[in-house]
Amino acid sequence: MDMPNSIQQRTSETEKVLLRRRLAKAHRILTAGGIWPLTKGHVSARIPGTDHVLILGHIHADGRSLKHVDVDDIVTVDLEGNWLEGSVEPVDERFLHLEIMKARPEVMSVVHAHPTYATAFGIASVNIFPVGNRGAIFAPQVPILDFDRQIDTQERGKMASDCMGENCAVVLKNHGVAVCSDSIENATIATFSLEETAQLHWIAAQLGPVQKISTGEVRSVLTGARKAEFFAHVWGHYAELDPWDGMNRPE
Repeated sequence: MDMPNSIQQRTSETEKVLLRRRLAKAHRILTAGGIWPLTKGHVSARIPGTDHVLILGHIHADGRSLKHVDVDDIVTVDLEGNWLEGSVEPVDERFLHLEIMKARPEVMSVVHAHPTYATAFGIASVNIFPVGNRGAIFAPQVPILDFDRQIDTQERGKMASDCMGENCAVVLKNHGVAVCSDSIENATIATFSLEETAQLHWIAAQLGPVQKISTGEVRSVLTGARKAEFFAHVWGHYAELDPWDGMNRPE
C-alpha cells in the first residue's frame, strides 16, 4: 500500500533533520581533529532523491568556531547554488561542493578543509602519493589544481571538479583540499586519511625515496570487504572526537 503524502512528507522532513545532525557533527569532529586551522572549512551533503544540498552557513563572518556547529547553522541550496532555506547565507565556496556533485552523482558529501600537511604539498607542487595503510584510496596520486583563489563561482567549481576527475580528493594550490565520498561519515574519514597520508609521505621523504603502495594492494583495499572496513572500522575513533557526545554513532 502506498504511503499517504502527509506521512511521506513527515518522513522526508525527519530524514532531513537527521542529515543536518550528521552534517553538524562532522564539522565538530573535523574541528576537534585539527583538520582546519582557524576552523575555516565546510562540509556538504546531498539530500537523497533531490537536487538540493545541505551546507554550512557563513557563520565564520560572526567569528564563530566550528566546534559549536548545530543544525540551525546548516542551510539548503540547489545544485546551481541558489539559497533555498536557512537563516544564515551559505558559504561562498559552495560551488566547489556543488560542481563536484553535479559531475558525479555518486558523491553524497564533500569536505573543503585546510589541513597543514596536505596544503603544504600543494604549495610545493608535489603530489601526495598513496602511502601507508590509509593511503590506497588516493591512488595513483592526489591531483593539484594550480589555482590559488577561492572557488566561489560555478566556473571555478567546475575547474576544481575537472581536476579532481574520478579521484576522491584534490589539493587546491595554497588553498587546502576538497575530499568527496558516498556519505558524510566516509567523506570525513577520507579527509583525515588524506592528512595522515600527506604527513606520512612527508616523513618518509626525509628518509629516502617515497614508494607508493603496490597496485595489487590498492586493488585489494578498494575491493569488497576491505573497502567497507576501510571506513566502518574507524568511524568510532573519529566519532569520539565530537565534544558534544563522543559516543554518538551516525543514525
